[in-house]
Amino acid sequence: MIETEMQDILTVLAIGVYADKRIFASEIQAFTRSVSGVELSRRENSKVSGAQALMWFELQKDDIRAKFDGPRPEFDAWIIPILQRVAEHGNIDELIGLLDTISVADDEFHISEKAFIVLVKKVWGIN
Repeated sequence: MIETEMQDILTVLAIGVYADKRIFASEIQAFTRSVSGVELSRRENSKVSGAQALMWFELQKDDIRAKFDGPRPEFDAWIIPILQRVAEHGNIDELIGLLDTISVADDEFHISEKAFIVLVKKVWGIN
C-alpha cells in the first residue's frame, strides 16, 4: 500500500499527465518511469516501482479527471492543500523536473500544463 504522503506526490504528478485533458501512452510511460527512478520524498523509502505507479494511476485517474474538470475554485480547494503537504516532505526540485518531463512527453507543452506548473511553483515558493 502506498502511504498518504506518497499518494499526494503521485496525485501532483498524475495531474501533469492529465493537465492537457488527454491521456497519452507516452505521458503514462513518462509518469511510471519517472516515479520509479528518483527519490520522490526527503523521507526514507520514498521510491515507488513503475508497476505500483501504474496501478495507482489506473485506480485514481477517474477521480483526478473529475477534480481537474470541475470548477476551478473546487479544484484549487482540493489541490492546494495537497501541494502544501508535498512541499513539507517532497523532493520539490525533482518533482518540478518530473512535471516538466511528463508535460512534454506527448511532444506538446499545452497552456493548461504550463498553468498547472505555475500554480505548483507558486504554492511551493519557486520563482
